[in-house]
Amino acid sequence: MRHTLQIFLAGAFLHLCGTGMALADSIDGTWCSERDHRQLTIAGPDATLPGGRHVNGDYSRHRFSLTIPMPDADAGRIMLLRLMGEMLMVSVTASPDGTMRSEPEQWKRCELTS
Repeated sequence: MRHTLQIFLAGAFLHLCGTGMALADSIDGTWCSERDHRQLTIAGPDATLPGGRHVNGDYSRHRFSLTIPMPDADAGRIMLLRLMGEMLMVSVTASPDGTMRSEPEQWKRCELTS
């Protein structure tokens, strides 16, 4: 069931984003939300969510998916992240059955400061 949901979400996600995306080297890194400046870090199958919670997810070089953990308000929803270019990633969330999808959210690589 979970695999079927991930395939469904990936297909819907690609439909929303179009097929002309440029794939960058890797989704690994620290990402900042364009909407509210939250940060999310991906390092292989490990991620640190904006609230600081560490989770494991399904990782490939250009995408990452996870089930949002408690106590987040969206706990239980599936989050799918897709690399769109070296500096841009897009995420969507959906209920476990694949319905009630969110609008895509854009994330940019966080700027390095010294």
